[in-house]
Amino acid sequence: MTEHTITEVLQMAVEAHKSGDVKTADKYYTAILKRNPIHPDANHNMGVLAVGVGKHEIALPFFEKAINANPKIEQFWLSLIDNLTHLKRNNEAQEVAQKALKNGINNQKILKACCFTKP
Repeated sequence: MTEHTITEVLQMAVEAHKSGDVKTADKYYTAILKRNPIHPDANHNMGVLAVGVGKHEIALPFFEKAINANPKIEQFWLSLIDNLTHLKRNNEAQEVAQKALKNGINNQKILKACCFTKP
């Protein structure tokens, strides 16, 4: 990554990700995280990649690192909540939604996750 800035590598990763080249996107995101392990966008997007290939458990720490690095990004919270819900970890999803609200994230999906009732 000496020839490119992190921002440039992130853009290349996003382009590869959007085009469906998961292997290349993973390589670029991993390179970013080696230089900056708490990079919020690279962590979030690694989580998205993991979810995209069905590795929902692996995605969790990436989403959590993204939120810890930048708790003001709504999409980071939504991704974690959606993933927890997919894993049927509804209590954790509710807890995360409540934390999102406390962090000023006020979104209809988060409100729904925070307040949904169990059947």
